Amino acid sequence: MCSRKFPELCSGLFLLIILTVCIMPVQAQTGSVSIAYRGNGGYNVGDSVIFDGRNTVGNMTVITVTGPGLPAAGVPPYNLTGTAGTGNIVVTDSSGTWSYVWDSSRAVGADILYTAGYRFTVYDLSNPQIKATASIFLRQPEFYATITPNPAVLNDYIQVTGKVESAADTIEIDVMDASGNKVHTFASPVSAGGYFQYGFHVDMPPGVYTVSISSPSLSNSLTETLTIVASNINLTSSETVSTAPVSLPETTMTGTPAVPQATPAPSPNSGTLVISSVPAGASVYLDSALVGTSPVTLNGVTTGTHLVEIKSPGYLTVSMDVVVSENSPTEISPEMVKAPFGLPLSPLVAIGGCLGAAALVIAARKK
Repeated sequence: MCSRKFPELCSGLFLLIILTVCIMPVQAQTGSVSIAYRGNGGYNVGDSVIFDGRNTVGNMTVITVTGPGLPAAGVPPYNLTGTAGTGNIVVTDSSGTWSYVWDSSRAVGADILYTAGYRFTVYDLSNPQIKATASIFLRQPEFYATITPNPAVLNDYIQVTGKVESAADTIEIDVMDASGNKVHTFASPVSAGGYFQYGFHVDMPPGVYTVSISSPSLSNSLTETLTIVASNINLTSSETVSTAPVSLPETTMTGTPAVPQATPAPSPNSGTLVISSVPAGASVYLDSALVGTSPVTLNGVTTGTHLVEIKSPGYLTVSMDVVVSENSPTEISPEMVKAPFGLPLSPLVAIGGCLGAAALVIAARKK
């Protein structure tokens, strides 16, 4: 032990210990993260883009997107209005490979996407300084449209609503049966801002119909599918939903007005989806619509694939595609990961701190 008789020796030993710890090699995290996209890098807003890559650092990869109108720190691709600096989790398999499908049509806030370039960044969850980026180009299609309700039944009021990106005065709506025969042809005016909306009552027998939307001034046409089902197939009248009127930026349009009305539940095939999370109390979104907080049991969910998002302050958003079946309840219970609030301490910063401590010891010896 040091003695009061040898103060120089004591301080010298302490200085030696500090310098030894500081000079010891700092173990750097090894590995890398990569990202690539499939295709030529140009996509329409509404397309699905497949990203994949490798993460040899850890087994959890985070993906973010940034671009015009989005925070520079990035947001989750499936929630473009989400918290800056957060992203969606992508699970990496045992070989270090990950894959991620981004359906831009299902992203919250997809209406803010421009015709522009967007940058996607991936990084290891535990080591956010190890990252990679890839850029793609998104473009708004010439025009797009939605048909509601769909499926529909006899006498339902169908609304065809959309927007034309190029100059057009009118659009033509052709409804064709399975044999390709036109059963209806409608013409809808287009507002000065490019918006259109047309409504008509269903008078066709049950079946699958093709709705072709086009304009003489546009080179491409848009094709959608409309399903008409027999009214007695639908569930009881208690299982109805209210269709809200569509609010458009332009109010100078003419033509058949679209009015809200109650319509039967769209699908005769449904299942149960049970969603919980760790921690509980997180906000649960089904196909971008808030459906409650975890744990929650959703009955009457249409069978097929749905986007489930689970969000909680301080945690990374969980985003996954879940297949709901008719036979048995589908249950998911992901464990949420806390969002990283800062980067790990770099070796230079650590060494700098040690040298500072050594300087204090030397100064004390001189007193």
